[in-house]
Amino acid sequence: MTSPIKITASQATADKKLLNHEWVELANEGTAPFNVEGCMLTTAVGSGRQRDVTTLKAGVVLQPGERLRLVTGSAGKQSHGEAPSAEGVRNVHLFLKAPYLERPGLTLRLVNRAHQEL
Repeated sequence: MTSPIKITASQATADKKLLNHEWVELANEGTAPFNVEGCMLTTAVGSGRQRDVTTLKAGVVLQPGERLRLVTGSAGKQSHGEAPSAEGVRNVHLFLKAPYLERPGLTLRLVNRAHQEL
């Protein structure tokens, strides 16, 4: 089964302190709202072991046709830099303490509660 939720873009940060410059964009290409609560963002290098980055919290629903940017840092910390803004793309901050997109050849996945790739 193919999911309507897609990772459409990602951006690593060149400066490890500017966590709000690192992000992943999701899009709901389906016809129904999708609640991301409990979905996990994971990374792996090549076919290596999957590493869990974070589990998404309650309150984030992707409406049909909506795009959402998962920003690594915190909205309230000036030291994390300014988060990107684009019309029609909502930012959700993950409040992580370190970047996770810094390795070349990284595979990024969004998986649901049953660990099936979306």
